[in-house]
Amino acid sequence: MNILTDQLPETVLVAGQEYKINTDFRVSIMFEEMIQDKNVTEEQRFFAEELLNIPEFEGDEKKARLLAKYNSGLALYYPVIPDDLDGAISQMLWFYQCGKTEEQKQSGKGKKQEQIYSFTHDADYIYAAFMEQYSIDLNATGLHWWKFSAMFAGLKEDCLISKIMGYRAADIAGMEKEQKKFYKKMKEIYKLPENVSEEDRMLEEEVTQALLSGGDLSNIL
Repeated sequence: MNILTDQLPETVLVAGQEYKINTDFRVSIMFEEMIQDKNVTEEQRFFAEELLNIPEFEGDEKKARLLAKYNSGLALYYPVIPDDLDGAISQMLWFYQCGKTEEQKQSGKGKKQEQIYSFTHDADYIYAAFMEQYSIDLNATGLHWWKFSAMFAGLKEDCLISKIMGYRAADIAGMEKEQKKFYKKMKEIYKLPENVSEEDRMLEEEVTQALLSGGDLSNIL
């Protein structure tokens, strides 16, 4: 889907039926923050425990917790949750990823495996950047998630949040002594709270791609 030529989705197709999906950027921000949070709600914990009772699930606690969070995401995105939960989650993730393939997603700002931004931790920087560059007050506007994502990816390099993400993403191997010293300092100043481990991030990607590729989760959902 091309954001320049195609109408942005307001619904998704699940089991041959159209369902309205919540397009407001705040919903997808809440979903992303929920996925990145190490903690789970009582409801999510109970759901994960139910999954672990299924023999086919092989007692994978981390995967159970991730799928429990995906299940919670359904209530965020769908005013009416489809009966086909596999399809509903797959379409929810397709919408959250702005209809992009994994290769396209990796090329976008802030979409690398290493986390270089947080909508919670960097909220002030992001808010200020949208005001400065687009004259958009994110606290007083309803913006489609895909529009927000494109604008976020298009923030100028001299914008503070872009500089901060650059510091966090920088590979200091091979840098000159003074440059390396500077980037180490910037990384320390702007480091994000460690919320999701690299192992958990890789698991999230694995499960997400399985769902987007039509993987059968009927035994666990």
